[in-house]
Amino acid sequence: MFFLLNLDSRYFVVYQLYIGKNVIVVIGGDDNYKNETEEEQSVISRWAKRKIAHSQFSEEFMDGRKSFVFSWNKNHRAIHEEALLHYFDLSKKGQKFEYQPPQEPLSQPSSTELEREAVEEDSAQQLS
Repeated sequence: MFFLLNLDSRYFVVYQLYIGKNVIVVIGGDDNYKNETEEEQSVISRWAKRKIAHSQFSEEFMDGRKSFVFSWNKNHRAIHEEALLHYFDLSKKGQKFEYQPPQEPLSQPSSTELEREAVEEDSAQQLS
């Protein structure tokens, strides 16, 4: 079952698509994320989770073990794609989804930094 809830104009539009016994709920128009970090690292805003999801679903129906509840403002994000991949992966059935943000690539030192380090090493060797 698939639900799409639209928060625009404070009314809900619900669409249903049956997918076995599982449920996916998408809350559209959710601009209640606390900050950009919450928006990038959570599948649902704390506001939507507290006001909408918790009142109707237990935790295993919100975190991917049995079903999912998502929210986004205008577009879905990478976390939603990762969550859906988890949800439809049969080897992860019954496992809670835990988002692992992509690792920031380690910055390569600039040529100026390398030159400065070389000069510092030379100076240290000359002093010894």
